[in-house]
Amino acid sequence: MLYVDGAANAGGCGAGLVLVSPDSFLVEYAIKLEFEVSNNEAEYEALLSGLDLAIEMNADCLRVHNDFQLIVGQVNGLYEAKELKMLKYLERVREKLKQFRVIEVVQIPRTMNARADALSKMVASDITDVGTFYVEILKQPRIDREEVLEMEFEPSWMDPILEFHKDGMIPDDRKEARRLVAKAAQYVFDGKNLCKRSYSWPYLKCLRPPQTEYALREVPEGMDLLEPFP
Repeated sequence: MLYVDGAANAGGCGAGLVLVSPDSFLVEYAIKLEFEVSNNEAEYEALLSGLDLAIEMNADCLRVHNDFQLIVGQVNGLYEAKELKMLKYLERVREKLKQFRVIEVVQIPRTMNARADALSKMVASDITDVGTFYVEILKQPRIDREEVLEMEFEPSWMDPILEFHKDGMIPDDRKEARRLVAKAAQYVFDGKNLCKRSYSWPYLKCLRPPQTEYALREVPEGMDLLEPFP
């Protein structure tokens, strides 16, 4: 289940997401929007970010909750999007929805979306000292960012670990085999991505060198891309 909300006011703009897995594992995520948006656009930014997060977590069945009637109505085809920006946001959202086997977008009362609402308002107002959640700084609208296509990669340190998790392949040398098995125990393959095990946070997705270089370019100078608080 995904709960999303956006906030745009004189104090700033932000988006809040709460993703809950079937076994009740919860991820809270806040996004500081460092560009001017309307309230409608902030809601779409929150929805797109939430869908991206669910995709990264390999969710295939998702129920999205939002308290904003207009956005839910547009996504479900009940209302028409007329402005060019709204059409772009709606098109991008529908592209994301196709990646789920089962998807539902529903409107809920604001009282049932309180945590996502609070996250969006806190990050919009630069309040980040309440609770523990991830914060991302977004410099430009998601509709202005090109979607990244799957690429062919050069061999890397990940390959032996992936081969072990996928097929049980180990080196012929016993010493190297023991070293690989010990190292592979620190990672998990979820069927799509190799992830570093973590006990207090969600698993960390491993990146190949070209992906790492791209991610580092996206990080604002002097700041981590994702910052856990407090």
